[in-house]
Amino acid sequence: MDKRKDYIDKYLAFKKLNGGQKPLRNEFLKHYKIKDLDLLKVFGKDPYSTLQNECGDKPNKLELTRTDLSQILDQYGELARQHQRIPVQADWYVADLYPRPDGIKKVHKLSFLTLPEVFIANYKDKAEWKDVLKILKRDDPKLAVADKKNKTFYEIVDKINAWTPDRKRGWEEGYKIELRRYLEQFYDVEEEVGDTNIDLLLNKKYPIEIKKDPTTSEYDRLLGQMIRHNKQYGSAIAVVTSLSSQDRFIKFQKLFVDIHDKLDMTAEIIHK
Repeated sequence: MDKRKDYIDKYLAFKKLNGGQKPLRNEFLKHYKIKDLDLLKVFGKDPYSTLQNECGDKPNKLELTRTDLSQILDQYGELARQHQRIPVQADWYVADLYPRPDGIKKVHKLSFLTLPEVFIANYKDKAEWKDVLKILKRDDPKLAVADKKNKTFYEIVDKINAWTPDRKRGWEEGYKIELRRYLEQFYDVEEEVGDTNIDLLLNKKYPIEIKKDPTTSEYDRLLGQMIRHNKQYGSAIAVVTSLSSQDRFIKFQKLFVDIHDKLDMTAEIIHK
């Protein structure tokens, strides 16, 4: 029996069953009751990524190969032009752009929130980006917003982006405890605040909700929470961890971007 062909056939069949979406590694292994070692024997190093390549898919695994900064900035500029505002991280994910924000940080040592400044510094003399430069200079909180509250919000987002959980946890509360301990180094932090039991509230002004591998209904509830928090506090942050379905996450991001633009929210989704 040709094991390689068998795994390829299984992958393509599961992808079809998954509505054409690339199966995540854990989903694929669980569905067919396959062990990591089985794939390793057939495909060698990074077996699932190799399998995806052989099936014509770009691997889900985060690519840490160095993408030229100019390519990242070009993508960022086109995204800003499309939305006519500074892109949020969800825009980047919805557009399926690479490297991901955490990859940009690991490889180029750049926070996603600093890209407006980096774009302006590198492209300030390029006439073809004149319209985008105007958008970034207008909207960049570090360049144009004098409001201290907005600056603090973006500082918090940057701090959370810099945080890496110690390990994968089996329960949501574990992530909340770890994130709270990390943020207490910089801010006053409260838990389970108000009628809606906000997971974490920083400096009595900045609400954070933490969700571990949300279901579709939990994503719907999270969006409602972010809208309510934004109305009450003027901002909202969602931290989503341990995803088992990239498809659900992408669908939520698309909905979030739509609502974000319509309501002009100060809000961010952060995937950990």
